[in-house]
Amino acid sequence: MITFTTSSNRYQFNFHGKEILLSFCELLAFRNTIKAIDIDTHFYNHHSGIEIVSLCNLKEILILETEDLIELKKIMEYIFTPRGVTLPY
Repeated sequence: MITFTTSSNRYQFNFHGKEILLSFCELLAFRNTIKAIDIDTHFYNHHSGIEIVSLCNLKEILILETEDLIELKKIMEYIFTPRGVTLPY
């Protein structure tokens, strides 16, 4: 299971029990890496269905199965999708 929390410009992922702390710049680079992975290739016979991703700080390496990749793509989309702003008047 992958969970995501944020507090004062620090972004924390809990990736199957391992906590990963990212700055905003690292989060942007991670988002670009995740977006660049084509999910359709995981369903072809010649692909293992596993992606190995290193974070930009090179402190962590993630081994992503297809399910993890889909979940991370959804999380990244949620994080970077603008929310409606309600005006006070």
